[in-house]
Amino acid sequence: MLIRHNTALLERAVDLVVKQAAIPTLQAEAAAYDKIARANAFRRMMTGGAIAVAAVGIGYGAALFFGRDHRLAPVIDTTQTEKRDDRIPTTETVPQDSKTERTKAPTPEVSPKPETTAPTQAPKPPDVVTADFNKFLTREIDWQGSHWSLVSGHHFNDEHDATWDRAWCYTRRLVNGVDVNVDLVNRASPTARPQAPVSPAMTLASIGLNDTSALELGAKCVWLDKGTFSAGDYEAPAGRAEMANKLVAQDGWDAMGFDLPSMPLWNVSFDQCQTQCEGDNRCSAITYDKKHSACFMKGDASVLVKDPDATMAAKQAVAGKLQYSSLVFYKNTVVVGDSYSNVPSAYADCVMACAMDQKCLGFNFDSPNKMCSMLDQVDSLSLFKGVASGSKAAGN
Repeated sequence: MLIRHNTALLERAVDLVVKQAAIPTLQAEAAAYDKIARANAFRRMMTGGAIAVAAVGIGYGAALFFGRDHRLAPVIDTTQTEKRDDRIPTTETVPQDSKTERTKAPTPEVSPKPETTAPTQAPKPPDVVTADFNKFLTREIDWQGSHWSLVSGHHFNDEHDATWDRAWCYTRRLVNGVDVNVDLVNRASPTARPQAPVSPAMTLASIGLNDTSALELGAKCVWLDKGTFSAGDYEAPAGRAEMANKLVAQDGWDAMGFDLPSMPLWNVSFDQCQTQCEGDNRCSAITYDKKHSACFMKGDASVLVKDPDATMAAKQAVAGKLQYSSLVFYKNTVVVGDSYSNVPSAYADCVMACAMDQKCLGFNFDSPNKMCSMLDQVDSLSLFKGVASGSKAAGN
């Protein structure tokens, strides 16, 4: 007899026991999965944060680089546009629409300014067509053994004027490598009496002229109005006569030769000597002997020699042509060397002859016999009573 037992209840009980036994294991596995999930989430957050920081850095750097060009470009374009608009005159021929654009563009800036619309604004002065307009005539001549270029300039106030308003004439000469410009004649107007000579007497003397010869040369200038003048037609510039008589002094130098008759004047001061010469038309220069208070007035001057006891002065007519000699002088001494000239002479003439002759390197003047010996070679010095001598300094 088979007996069937109902085991469902038992199986359910066993299943409950098994499941209760598995609860700790399932809880442990759930805790493990939870930790793994949290770790993965944290790693993803950190990675995302790093990527975000990197992206921000890259974006900021790109903004600095590209943003700089973007900001500078409009400034450059605006400056160029303003400069270009400033250079375009309002009278330039351009299409009508372009003119309208230039007229309307500045309206917001210009219209608020009251001075641009004020009815009392002064009109702009007209442009000067010609500020200075000159015409020149040149004449080449041979005069007194030299070639001269005379240039006459004529000034017009306007290029359309039919007549010049003033004119002048000048010449130029090369003196010791220096280009000297010498004004000869001034004409204040076509009808005014011309004035000459214009340049100072010292400047004239530097090119071999004096007041008289400058007037003669100025008479050869040519003019646009075909005017001709003789030396007597010119008027001396104001104050020229007074300036021509003024003496220019140089201490420590002696002007050799050209003494006027009855010289020297004894027991006079330098100022008295100077005043005496300035009031005498015959006198062109002086040498004042400070040791003996003696005044030597001279009709001319050409060579200066060093002398600490002397002061010389010359009028402008001769001051520009003076030559400074390097001669050194000796008393009771003979210069030994080769002589190439022996002629009777006065002492001053002997000094001047050697000073002006480049070949001469020294001289001996025999006082008792009034003989001048010039040497082209100097070897030594020797004492010799009654001989006054001199030699040129080395290198001169």
